[in-house]
Amino acid sequence: MLANKEEFGRIAFIGERELAIGFKLVGVEDTFIVDKDTYGEKLRELYHSGKFGLILSSNSFTTVLDKKFLNTLYSSVSPLVVFIPVTKVAEEEGISDLARRVLGINMDLGGM
Repeated sequence: MLANKEEFGRIAFIGERELAIGFKLVGVEDTFIVDKDTYGEKLRELYHSGKFGLILSSNSFTTVLDKKFLNTLYSSVSPLVVFIPVTKVAEEEGISDLARRVLGINMDLGGM
């Protein structure tokens, strides 16, 4: 018998728009697009909400977090917080190129 989402919590992604789109495409329903100014507050909200068993986060904005909270995130198992390393991409790289490189999927976005 498979466990339901409520038993283990849902999965969330927090980070840049391009990665959020990719995670949405692979089935992560709760994706949150943030920038440097909103990242810390939104991550705290997700962490303390009790709704999520796994929080996937771009590591792009971790420098804005205070060290105490960052250490809490690194040692947390409920929810488990996983920081995804993001390399800087060339401005010319499109969403479909990024998805192919990061997620391993081809997508045709019709010129987006």
